[in-house]
Amino acid sequence: MEPGRLEKFPSPGRGSGLRALKRTRPGELLYLAEPFACAVTKRQLGAVCERCLRRSERLLRCSRCKVARYCDSRCQKEAWQEHKRECKCLKSIEPNLPPDSVRLVGRIVFKLLGQSATCPSEKLYSFSDLQSNV
Repeated sequence: MEPGRLEKFPSPGRGSGLRALKRTRPGELLYLAEPFACAVTKRQLGAVCERCLRRSERLLRCSRCKVARYCDSRCQKEAWQEHKRECKCLKSIEPNLPPDSVRLVGRIVFKLLGQSATCPSEKLYSFSDLQSNV
């Protein structure tokens, strides 16, 4: 993100907002970052890489949990720090698999507990800034 291009602002009763500080062209990319956490749905398991989310017919399977799949060894290595805790949990309950929402919450909790590496998107919003929209 280019410094001075975007700002976060409070929107009472509605949470927070993000606005451009400079004139933008239609279709111009304003911000791009890795997600804080994501989980492949059960329906898509085996069809997309857990790291880069690319579709592939031939994915490498995690040899421990047998659930996570990766398009190549590079994606598998990049994902290991975040996957290793989930891997241990998945292995302990096999052959069962928790619902997608539980896997996602687990990934969020593991990331918050680790807090060694922050996600670039947290420069704008930290996890604790999130508010319920209910």
